[in-house]
Amino acid sequence: MKKIKNPWKDPQNIGEYNCFACSPYNSAGLQLEFWEDGEEIITKWKPERSYEGWIGVLHGGIQATLLDEIGGWVVMLKLKTAGVTTDMQVSYLKAVKVSKGEVTIKGKLVSHEGRTAKISASLYDGAGEECAKAELSYFVFPEKIAKARYQYPGIEAFYD
Repeated sequence: MKKIKNPWKDPQNIGEYNCFACSPYNSAGLQLEFWEDGEEIITKWKPERSYEGWIGVLHGGIQATLLDEIGGWVVMLKLKTAGVTTDMQVSYLKAVKVSKGEVTIKGKLVSHEGRTAKISASLYDGAGEECAKAELSYFVFPEKIAKARYQYPGIEAFYD
């Protein structure tokens, strides 16, 4: 697996870069980091009790956030641009027990036609069991617009 560099992780971005899912500067956020493994983009995250819904169970909204965020990083890394979610169908397969520790989220590009990308994503609990999955659709911006309006830094910024 190859570590992905977060190009917005820069002290000059403190106070500006506040993504709930991936900003290291958002103290209430998930502070995700990413890896690339062939066609998949992967993140791992250790849920805390403060992210529970039912006692001991990771909140479904947090699970959806994790699945959506991996989709966004798939777009940035595999399509070399930025995009926004237009549709997300989540299937919750089983409870994610916080006590099982670190979860793993994997996403991959399924198709790309015109300005629409289809992505599949899965969330695995600490025991490696698939607990949630999503089929996501993203509107994909032309790279020029992604750079001008959405601070997409270009694919080279994600790799050392």
